[in-house]
Parts: sequence; C-alpha cells; structure tokens
Amino acid sequence: MLYLKSEHLTCKRTMINHLIWIAPLCTAFFALLSGGFVSFQYIGFYWWYAFLLQGTIAVLCVLSWQKEERAGKFYSVFSMPLNLQKFEWSKNMILAEKLWIAGVLLALFLSLSQIISPAFVVYSVGRMLVGSSLIIFASLWQIPLCLLVIRKAGVLLPIIGNALLGLSTIVLIGNTSFWWIWPYCWPAKLAEYFMGIAINGTWSGSTEISYPGVALILVCSAVFYAALSALDAKVFEKYGGEGR
Repeated sequence: MLYLKSEHLTCKRTMINHLIWIAPLCTAFFALLSGGFVSFQYIGFYWWYAFLLQGTIAVLCVLSWQKEERAGKFYSVFSMPLNLQKFEWSKNMILAEKLWIAGVLLALFLSLSQIISPAFVVYSVGRMLVGSSLIIFASLWQIPLCLLVIRKAGVLLPIIGNALLGLSTIVLIGNTSFWWIWPYCWPAKLAEYFMGIAINGTWSGSTEISYPGVALILVCSAVFYAALSALDAKVFEKYGGEGR
C-alpha cells in the first residue's frame, strides 16, 4: 500500500494526469468528425481500441519512465531499501488505474450523444461504461510489455510499434480463427462480442452479448497481464541490482 501511495504522489502535477483526459477527449472529437452523430458511439470505441488506446498506453509508460529518469536515472530508487519488484508492480498498477479512468472518461464523453442526438443512440450509459472498462482490462498487458521494451529499445519503439501493431493486425487477424493467439486482437474481439462492433468498425446492428467469448478474452487477458507484469518486475529488479 505504501508503494501505491508513493507512486500516486509522484504522478501529481505531471503530464500523466493530463493525458488520461486528453486522449479520450481527442478520441471523441475524431469520432464526431469521422462518423457524425449517426455513428458517434461505436466509431468512438473503434478509434479507441484500434489505435489511440495503444498509443495512450505507450505514452503513459514513457512518461512514467521519464519521470524517474529525470529525477536521477532511478538512482534515488535503487539506493533506497526498497523491494524493487513491489515498486515496479505498484507503478504497473497505478498506470492501469490511470488507464481505466481514461476509459471511463471516454464512455462519459460518448454518452453526450444521449443529450445531443438521442435518436442515434446505440448504447446506454451503463453499457458503455462496462464495455469501455472491459476493453481497458483486455489491454492492460500492454503496460508491462511497453515498460520492458522501453528499457531495451528506448522510448520511440513502444510508441510507434504499439500503435501500429494494433492498427494493422486487428484487421488482418481479427476475422481469422487465429485471433485468440494474438493479444492485440483481444480488445477488438471483446468489443465485437460485448458491443456488437465488427472488426472493421461498423456496428452489426445487434446488442446481444456473447458471454463465452467475453469470458475467454478476460481470462486470457488476466493470465497474460499477470505473467508479463511478473516478468517486468523481475527484469526491473535485475536492472537495479548494480545501483543498490
């Protein structure tokens, strides 16, 4: 708990807290420009999970990393009697919390259509809040992955690579029988199973939920996130070994 409180404090007055509302606001704006009020809701979710969410995750990880780097290249962390694995786990969890807040804000922004254009409403506010939270959950594994890549390849590769991999491979693999082995497809397939949004971003016209498909994705996401987070924590502990 102390590690989480400390990480919360270090995030105050940083770009991290600004990004969690800027990213969903930009997503809603782009959705309005490209889809108008007719398809505002589902186009907004498509823009989010297909491209902007991956970029947001990568940028959050970069900002978190740079915050410590600028404070002394982690020397202040490595020189203290800390459990480095717990420290990294807390960083991971705080970023997950920030990402979930961004997802909730996106759902609220898209809910404005309930007031502005009720004739074109597809989802209820509750459905969007739950759907957005599930999409975030299916994407959490990208946080430890980006943190691992940043240490090995710098800050540009995770931002460019994470965004482009999501955008390019969802369409290529999402409609094949192999989608379940490619994690970047999980948020898109979850949106399809829970919200009826097809892989190409169009609405299928159905609001029925495929509970087996949703459950499969959530289980795979939880296992993969836990495995990558454990690996990230161990790598960080070794990374800081020389500074202790």
